Amino acid sequence: MLLEFSVANFRSIGEEQTLYMQPARKSKADDDHNILQTGIKREPEALPCVAILGANASGKSNVLKAMFFLQNIVEESSLRKKDDVFGDNRFRLNPAYTKKPTYFRTKFVAKDGHMYQYWLELVPEAIIHEKLTVIPNTKGAREVTLIDRQQNKIELHRSIHPKKSFLDVWKAEINNQQTALAYLANKGEISIFEPITRWFATFAIASPTDYPEFITTSAIKSGTITQQEVINILQAADIHIHGINIMEEESSQDLSPYEKKIHDISDGRLLPRLKTIFTHLDTQGNLISFDLKNDESNGTKSLFALSVIIISTLIIGSRLIIDELNSTLHPYLVRKIIQLYTNKETNPHGAQLIFATHDVTVMDKTLLRPDEIYFTEKDRETFETKLFSLSEFKGVGSVGKNDRGQKLYKDYLDGRFGAVPEVDWDGGL
Repeated sequence: MLLEFSVANFRSIGEEQTLYMQPARKSKADDDHNILQTGIKREPEALPCVAILGANASGKSNVLKAMFFLQNIVEESSLRKKDDVFGDNRFRLNPAYTKKPTYFRTKFVAKDGHMYQYWLELVPEAIIHEKLTVIPNTKGAREVTLIDRQQNKIELHRSIHPKKSFLDVWKAEINNQQTALAYLANKGEISIFEPITRWFATFAIASPTDYPEFITTSAIKSGTITQQEVINILQAADIHIHGINIMEEESSQDLSPYEKKIHDISDGRLLPRLKTIFTHLDTQGNLISFDLKNDESNGTKSLFALSVIIISTLIIGSRLIIDELNSTLHPYLVRKIIQLYTNKETNPHGAQLIFATHDVTVMDKTLLRPDEIYFTEKDRETFETKLFSLSEFKGVGSVGKNDRGQKLYKDYLDGRFGAVPEVDWDGGL
């Protein structure tokens, strides 16, 4: 489970901003509404969802992109060569930041039941600082540093004893574009790091507007997920589907970029294309076929495309990050997706959903707690993105039973919490 994520000097983010996936301090009226159990005495609770709202170009997407960027660095570290560059993602509207590194920090609970913190600082050409600690379960006990890296100088905790021959090789092989964490885990020499890199690998990132339907179709065809699991999600969203049929048809030359990555056409052989057919019942009880691509709405296609990644994260208890969750999806569908993660029956393994949206109807305490709602806002003087939680405002109420029905989006639209666009068209266009 993700507990905290911090980022600084990344795209529109200048000073360090932190997203907390832990509940704010409780009042006596609070209960276990939208709470996950971590199994860690020191940090026993986590949040299943966080929604990020804010004006256009306020930095919502950049918070999510920062998570993806860190995951990508760790997961694809072994592919990076010495002369590769990360790209310059530093904040560009203040010259001082061009002399500073981009900074990431994350606190999480891995599948081995331990709580870790991981830091990474980098400039376009190299990783300049990397640190991994394990946090003991006993309150007050000090964190134990497992990896401490300052540029090319890397130290491991004294309890980690790889073979000397391996140490000589990896210190010579690892380059300034590779994380020590991923290198050591991928070599399989030190098993303690494997649950940590697996945690990073299980971040799933998607967008309703560009996540292709054929990924879900392929997953059904291969048996990765079942047809009924997808039907259950669609029916729960009030889409009256009766069945799904997968048909193979001859591929044409005009493959999409996604299909080019997945289909093996290196030898000139085109693999069969999968066609998805939904069946619905007509007024007489007869089955009527609808081509997903041509006959169904954009909202239905988006939910179908996302269903495979939703099902997968719920099954394994991982994290799903979605940018613009409201895009092409009715607020009712957005609500249903959120409830899959906040409901303990549909989310028994502690999966988490983090999403950016313009759908203000999610600001309803029957759906999300105040500490599950974040805002992004551009500072007028520095132009930096600021990230802050609704729970920081006085008077929004606790999460207690007496005020669960309170809807906060009217206050948000009235500007009480900031993070809304300032539009001045009084003088005309």
